[in-house]
Amino acid sequence: MSVVRSLMVCFAALVIAAESAAAQAATVQPPSQGDGLPRVFLDCQANGCDDDFLRTELTWLNFVRDRTLALVHILVTSQTTASGGSEVTATFIGLDTLSGKADTIVQFSPQGDTFDERRKMLTRVIGQGMVRFVANTPLASRLSLAYQAPTQGGIVTSSTRGASDRWNLWVFRVGGGTFFNGEESYKYHNINGSFEARRTTAGSKIFFGVRGNRNEESYTLPDGEELVTKRKNYNMEASQVWSLGGQWSAGFQVNASSSVTSNLELGTRIGPAIEYDVFPYSESTRRQLILRYGVGMKNLNYDSLTVFDRLSERLPDHRFTVAAEATQPWGGIFGNVIASQYLNDMSKYRVDGFVGMNWRIVRGLNLNFDVGYTKLRDQINLKRGTASEEEVLLRLRQLQTGYYYFGSISLSYTFGSVFSNVVNPRFAQGIGSFFF
Repeated sequence: MSVVRSLMVCFAALVIAAESAAAQAATVQPPSQGDGLPRVFLDCQANGCDDDFLRTELTWLNFVRDRTLALVHILVTSQTTASGGSEVTATFIGLDTLSGKADTIVQFSPQGDTFDERRKMLTRVIGQGMVRFVANTPLASRLSLAYQAPTQGGIVTSSTRGASDRWNLWVFRVGGGTFFNGEESYKYHNINGSFEARRTTAGSKIFFGVRGNRNEESYTLPDGEELVTKRKNYNMEASQVWSLGGQWSAGFQVNASSSVTSNLELGTRIGPAIEYDVFPYSESTRRQLILRYGVGMKNLNYDSLTVFDRLSERLPDHRFTVAAEATQPWGGIFGNVIASQYLNDMSKYRVDGFVGMNWRIVRGLNLNFDVGYTKLRDQINLKRGTASEEEVLLRLRQLQTGYYYFGSISLSYTFGSVFSNVVNPRFAQGIGSFFF
């Protein structure tokens, strides 16, 4: 398990380094606010963020692109609600002379809201949150408040906030589609579909989902021979989760899958799990550190004989997950480590690790990276026999390997004027191409 320890040490070092950089950056003093408008740094990561729209509507705020030059850092995050909408959390952090002053506003956006409705809601929330920061300044005399009365009343409840619900909090989603392309010697066709049903309350969550994906490719080789390949994957998941207080929860999950590439005609797993969040779930939009443990029973039926001469088998397993996510003024970090193992043979296990980060190192300099690594020692499903050249080149068959990995890293540096209040949409990219 040396890989697990290495990933956790790397994860802890990144957090410590990021906090140290943030502390150093905080020593930079912003310029005076002689212009009368509060200088704000907007860090908007929610569904509905439209920087140009916010700058156009909130003309009484002076937007800067460097946090160290602002008096208020506005951090906006969101998470998906039970009904498919968004819970938006806007945190206002006072800097420099306003250090120590902070506020948080939480608003909900229903699933049916358009992007325009979401960005208008964000504009209203940011304006409301900034009022307390300018209430005792000369700018306050030039601001006015407006109130829009509700169209209907109702007693607020925890789930529907007083509204009647003929669906009893159930939300359904059906989807499907197809894609095709081709040329004289090549054709490709894909068809996919999915169905989801979920019901979420403060005390429990129920989820059922099924999805399928089928691909077919046809190659005409130089000698005129036609090579046809087919891939199909089907997955099903059902779960019931119960809340056990502010930091504990328990659940029961059933999974099923079928994959030609993995030599799996039908595989199922069923079992319970328990989860603990080091931080209360109520802080999930800002930070989470989750520990989850589960046990289960797998029933595996294969398309062809495996390397162990099996067409089917039943195996007990267990898995442990550590997942963390933090959204802070200096950026964000997220990652997880998942270790699973067969209980009947401890030598068969796998470890998946992933870490990603976006880090504002110093003024204008940003680092983004993600890296993942999987150590494999549980490939009991491999098909017996030697893979053909077509199977290897076209990845039609899972091959034996001890590991796989991926990663990316990028740096960006921005310099010039710190003010970003002007919006000019002329010749915007993505609205047609005038040059080629």
